[in-house]
Amino acid sequence: MIELLDNFSQLLITLLATIGAGILFYKRRVQAYLLLTCFFGTFMLGTLYWTLHFYLFNYTPQVFYVSELAWIASSMFLLTLEYTLSTPDEKKFRHPAVWLVPIFCIPQLILYLLHGDILFNLLICGLTMAVAWHSTRGLIYARRQSGEQRAMQYFHIVVLLIIILEYCLWTSSCFWISDTYTNPYFWFDFLLSVSLFALLPATKKAVGA
Repeated sequence: MIELLDNFSQLLITLLATIGAGILFYKRRVQAYLLLTCFFGTFMLGTLYWTLHFYLFNYTPQVFYVSELAWIASSMFLLTLEYTLSTPDEKKFRHPAVWLVPIFCIPQLILYLLHGDILFNLLICGLTMAVAWHSTRGLIYARRQSGEQRAMQYFHIVVLLIIILEYCLWTSSCFWISDTYTNPYFWFDFLLSVSLFALLPATKKAVGA
């Protein structure tokens, strides 16, 4: 029951976020909003397939490729959105703290390779690692700025939170406890849904910076 509630709530939230981002693009004609709409839309489609499969057949899909392709596409759109919002000076910025990203991600990747599909885990972990790398660099850069340029820090904080929660989800799925509320997987997923929706106002703030 909690898995169905989790899936439907995330589907509803990502659908609303897709509509909200689409409206912003329609009104402003800003490329960042188009990329955000594509991010939410592809993530929502992956969740839709997963949710319908579980609702109709009462078990999670054994062949994940539809959802996997959608989630890989969403990560690519998020990475492109980061690059689009970055200023030329930010792209040149370097800081040793960004090396914390592979230090955290690579051991997790090894764990996932032991428990799941090799190609999908290499792709999704590679993409999320790149997203986290750019956001870590962008957050440090934004914190050193003043005025409106500091607004980018909220965007990067939300993106990093999304990536961290994604890794928490994948790690907890490797050590599945139960299909009840005692499983931390579901609570991480609820938090992820909230974080995904928070990306909409964070991106709006970043575009206005």
